[in-house]
Amino acid sequence: MRKQVLAIVALMAMMTMQAHAGCMDESNDNDTLVINYPHKVTIITGDSLQTIKVDGRHDDYDFRYENTIQLVDSNYVSDLNINSDRWDFGLPFSLKKKGSQDGGYDEEITTHLGFGWNEALGTPKGMDVSVGSSWEIFWTIVQWDYKTNKGRDTWSVGFGVDWRNYRMTGRWRFVKDAEEKILLAAYPEGASPKFSRVKVFSLQIPLLYSHRIARKFCLGIGPVLNWNTHSSIKTRYIIDGKKYKDTDNDARVTPLTVDFMGTIRTPLLDFYVKYSPCHVLNTAFAPKFQSLAFGIYF
Repeated sequence: MRKQVLAIVALMAMMTMQAHAGCMDESNDNDTLVINYPHKVTIITGDSLQTIKVDGRHDDYDFRYENTIQLVDSNYVSDLNINSDRWDFGLPFSLKKKGSQDGGYDEEITTHLGFGWNEALGTPKGMDVSVGSSWEIFWTIVQWDYKTNKGRDTWSVGFGVDWRNYRMTGRWRFVKDAEEKILLAAYPEGASPKFSRVKVFSLQIPLLYSHRIARKFCLGIGPVLNWNTHSSIKTRYIIDGKKYKDTDNDARVTPLTVDFMGTIRTPLLDFYVKYSPCHVLNTAFAPKFQSLAFGIYF
């Protein structure tokens, strides 16, 4: 019986929210709340407890309504929250704080992953980097987002890590000479090349601005500061059926670099592109080239 009563209450709430098409009207009647064009409605039902959640409305994508109804001795107790000023967990990977009921500001802690490919620009002759096998993985471990204009504008700062490699699959390889310089050289005679690559590990601080142009479409841009802390080179090849691996853990990178990053968020997938005008490696010890990366962003 309790489930039937809760279901009737939930149905009445749904009918109330969808009764009108126009602007939202929070009237003097405390029992009436009209939310036009909600983006998502969730109803959670238990034996004596039911929660109704509404995310988004026609003029505020970040609007949130939550009402918990508890049946106690044939009576019900309601706990209502509208854009409450509190931290609460959201999915995926976010922690939100609403600043005001009118959407004045919104703070959010998020984490992001990126998977993509690298292109080496301005390379010297012989350095033929394969984009298809030169990958990038970055993880923004924590990012603070400050949203204004009803969530349309977002200012962000974060901290994360990045792994990038630049791989050649042709007839040339990276080698390190006695003076600690990275050079391009041919493979030994009779060798069957597998690959030769430079890998760079960085700590990152992204500083981004994004603007929501439609309900689930957003454009972002900003610099990413890199502190390049580690690098290595690795080469694999085969001679007469025997496998060889040459490695070195110091490729002399440029310590501090900056990328300019752009993002496109869509309902299906999010994408990013990063361009760095800085030389990836220390040009006193290695070939000159810049980096262009692109891929998928979560």
